[in-house]
Amino acid sequence: MCLHILWNILKYPKHIKYRQIHKQALYNYLFQKCHTLFADFEKVLMGMEGELRYIGFKKGYNDNWYYQYNHIQLLYLWKCYRSVINKQTMYYYIVFIFLSIKQIYK
Repeated sequence: MCLHILWNILKYPKHIKYRQIHKQALYNYLFQKCHTLFADFEKVLMGMEGELRYIGFKKGYNDNWYYQYNHIQLLYLWKCYRSVINKQTMYYYIVFIFLSIKQIYK
C-alpha cells in the first residue's frame, strides 16, 4: 500500500487528490487484504499509520490523512519508495530470477 501511495505522489506531484487519504477507504482496503491473507489487521493498520507518518502524512481532525508539505519533497519520497521496495520479498525473487536468466544466456 505504501508503494502505491508513494508512486502516485511521485508520478502526479501536482494532483492534490494523491496527497489525501480517506480514513475509511484505507481501513476498508487494509481490512480486506488482511482478511484475504489471514494477517493481524490491528498490527498492519498500526504499521501503515507509522509508514504514513514517516512519509510525511499527518492525521487531520477528521482522522483522514493529509500530506503535510505544500511542496512535494521528491528526493525524500524517492528514497522512501526505494526503501519500501527493497523491503519487499518479491523484489529479491525478481532480482534472483533476473540474475539466473542472465547467467544462463551468457
